Amino acid sequence: MTIDNLNQLRQWQPPYRPDAIIDEGLLLPGTVMMLFGAAGTWKTMSSAHIAFCIATGVPWFGFKTQPATVLAHQVELPKLLFKNRIIKYADGNKKATQNIFFQTPQDEVLLDTTMGTSALAKSVEEVKRRAADPALPVVVILDPLYMHMAGHISDEYDTRKFQRNVNELRRNYDLTFIIIHHSRLTRVDNTGAVVDLGAEEIMGSSYWNNWLDTILRVKVTNPFNGSDTIQNQFGKTRNADSFVPGFTVHWDRSCLRPEVIDREIYVEDEPSVRDLT
Repeated sequence: MTIDNLNQLRQWQPPYRPDAIIDEGLLLPGTVMMLFGAAGTWKTMSSAHIAFCIATGVPWFGFKTQPATVLAHQVELPKLLFKNRIIKYADGNKKATQNIFFQTPQDEVLLDTTMGTSALAKSVEEVKRRAADPALPVVVILDPLYMHMAGHISDEYDTRKFQRNVNELRRNYDLTFIIIHHSRLTRVDNTGAVVDLGAEEIMGSSYWNNWLDTILRVKVTNPFNGSDTIQNQFGKTRNADSFVPGFTVHWDRSCLRPEVIDREIYVEDEPSVRDLT
């Protein structure tokens, strides 16, 4: 451990590329982003889209990206179903890259355990060996969170054990993480109105919210008419210099192609929605 004076701190350089993977401070090397929402809110496809965008360095819903190597570590869907979705997305969006690696492990990879952490470390080492450009940062996508834990996501001890292990992986391998997670069950007050606490709707312990750098919540806005229009709202942007507007995406089911149809803007210091269609 080094202790720096001011001049030493000025001269210090990180061991990884320092520029943002996703602009506006949304995903910096070494940070953790969470995308969360209820079942059926296109979380897996949203994670596939973000993976392909940052692997190829193309804009992600209007936000600039810098190329990174991606490991999509998916443990919820059977490999065949996951493969079918990824191929449909890649063909429908005309995406091709050798910079994403996909893994659907046969055995559980539980990151609040030593065995699971070691297993993921071995996968990262293989990805680093096979990466087209070893100089690129590595982003690991964990989909979904609850299946990467042996303990309970609401338990402080289990949550912090997972976080400590992920933090160790971040330090040892210069990793960046994107975690896919679910929202808690809808709650209502004594009048029957839905209680919505924004980023606090993350299922589990409050330690998740405290630990994360960026939180993106996804919600279906047309549940009775296609369930294919998704509101994306930033609940936390720790490293952003200013307010980051949300946006709404329509997913074309025929080709799994997303299109931004609305964005939030500031009008007289209040966020509002502008229709872009």
